Amino acid sequence: MVGDFKLKNLAVYFPCEAGFVKAVDNVTVKFAKGTYTAVIGESGCGKSVLGQAVLGILPDNVHKSGELKYLNCNLLEQLPANYHGKIMGIVPQNPSESMNPTRIIKKQMMDAVGDKANALELIKASLKAFGLEDVERVLSAYPFELSGGMQQRVLCAMSMLNKPDWILSDEPTKGLDETTAEVVYENLQRIKQEYDCGMLIITHDIQLAKKLCDNIAVMYSGQILEFGNKVLEEPKHPYTQAFIAALPENGFQPLEG
Repeated sequence: MVGDFKLKNLAVYFPCEAGFVKAVDNVTVKFAKGTYTAVIGESGCGKSVLGQAVLGILPDNVHKSGELKYLNCNLLEQLPANYHGKIMGIVPQNPSESMNPTRIIKKQMMDAVGDKANALELIKASLKAFGLEDVERVLSAYPFELSGGMQQRVLCAMSMLNKPDWILSDEPTKGLDETTAEVVYENLQRIKQEYDCGMLIITHDIQLAKKLCDNIAVMYSGQILEFGNKVLEEPKHPYTQAFIAALPENGFQPLEG
């Protein structure tokens, strides 16, 4: 059963000589089931740490408090046994570096699929769903034998093998050329149209967020300052207004400290 992600006073602090770095600072927000939300903000604002909390992969040395609830389970206290893969999937950034270069695609996808009895049929169907027709060649190939666009399609196919309730996509277009970035958008759009899941997208790509997402969450200094479906068109918070004004298409107007 797909549900909402609810964060209540979520805090993630990293210890340091001066005390703590407040990477995520008492965030309260609800990501409604089936929705696509982009988390945007400048580097160091806490986006990726928020993503690590949602994925359940925070380092052991962090201080964490509050609630990260999914289907009445506080994920900060215990992750369900089927959390990774079935409840939460991931579309990692940089497809060329996200797969093992020494193993063929078939072996890597077999590791990811939960239903081993029908694994090969599920894998082939998933690859075809993402536009890869010559599946036998793809399955027998090493990652470096595929183009960047094909690698990205394989990663998306792999992430959807177990039909997760939610997907986290961390900087999906970072460092990609324009052609591969467009493939990323097409694949994420395909997931949105054809699969019953929600998605959190951590990104600096404002155009991707604008085209794909239902809601935008603006982070700064560990906090979500603004959240909604009109954030980019009608920003209310002064930081959001300055952030948008600093975009290249708006003239690179610098943010004041």
